[in-house]
Amino acid sequence: MSTYDYDLIFQGEKPEFGGQVLQQLIGQNYQTHDELYSPHQVFVLVNDQWWRLFVDGPMLYMQRWEKAPEAWAVPEDQMFWSLRDLGRELNIRGEMLSGWFYGQRNRAPALSLNFESGLQITFFSTDGEHWSTFDVTRWMVSRLT
Repeated sequence: MSTYDYDLIFQGEKPEFGGQVLQQLIGQNYQTHDELYSPHQVFVLVNDQWWRLFVDGPMLYMQRWEKAPEAWAVPEDQMFWSLRDLGRELNIRGEMLSGWFYGQRNRAPALSLNFESGLQITFFSTDGEHWSTFDVTRWMVSRLT
C-alpha cells in the first residue's frame, strides 16, 4: 500500500461522455495571495447537463451540477474564483468526446477527457493536493480496416 489510497467518488450517476458532443468546458481558477491554480475545478457540459470535476487530496469527484459555474470572490481574505473558457480557448466546442479516464500523477488523481479527433486534455496537480494545470496532447488517430 502506498501513502495514499486513491478513490473515485461519484455523486449521482457516472458520466457517459463517450459519443457525446462537448458543448462547453469551463475551468474555475482559484487564486489566493500570489498562488494561482488554473483550473482548480472543471465544468463540462454535455447533453445540456453540467458535470463538476475536481480533486480534493487523494479523491477525485465527478458530480452532476445543476447550473453553469459562476465566478466569485472573498476579497477580504484575498481569495478569488474566476472562470476560464477552455472550450473557446482550445477551440474544442462541438468536438465529439470518445470518453474519459483517470489515474495518478504527481501523487494526486488526474483526469483525461479524450476526443475522437485524437485530442486529449489531462487535468492534474503540481502540488499533490488540487488540480493546478492541464496538458493538451493530440494523438495521431489511425484506424485498421
